Amino acid sequence: MPILAALALAAATLAGPAFGSGATRRCATPFLRLDFVRGQGFTSHRAWDFALRNTGPTTCHLRGYPGVALLDSQARVEGPSVARRSASVQSVVLAPWERAFFTFVFTVAGPCPSGVHASGLQVFPPDATRALRWHQRFDVCAGSHPDVTPVRPKLGP
Repeated sequence: MPILAALALAAATLAGPAFGSGATRRCATPFLRLDFVRGQGFTSHRAWDFALRNTGPTTCHLRGYPGVALLDSQARVEGPSVARRSASVQSVVLAPWERAFFTFVFTVAGPCPSGVHASGLQVFPPDATRALRWHQRFDVCAGSHPDVTPVRPKLGP
């Protein structure tokens, strides 16, 4: 009987979890596409929702915060730095063509001594070393730090 229990335990360990990020590989950047989904405005701020779409042939997962930086007109990283917005982190499992969402929030007006004229964003998917880029001119108040949320499975908060 102990041999059967040991074999069952070994089989369960090798099989791994039946769901969640443990059963899938991390999404590779070459198989991700960065899409602007929508923009919302509120008092002196903008919130832009983006999606990372799995364009690969297999299911994968993302977990954590994307690394986001502002780009200048020469596609070089410029300040201010982007902070992480405090939020719960979860794994998002993506079948082919499914999306994980994140939100980029920045100040456009108010008491700021100067502004930055950004020409786009550089986005590193969570746990990735290669970046994706999105090009769109926008102004950011230099007196405050933009922030980003972790990836999530649905659009919205």
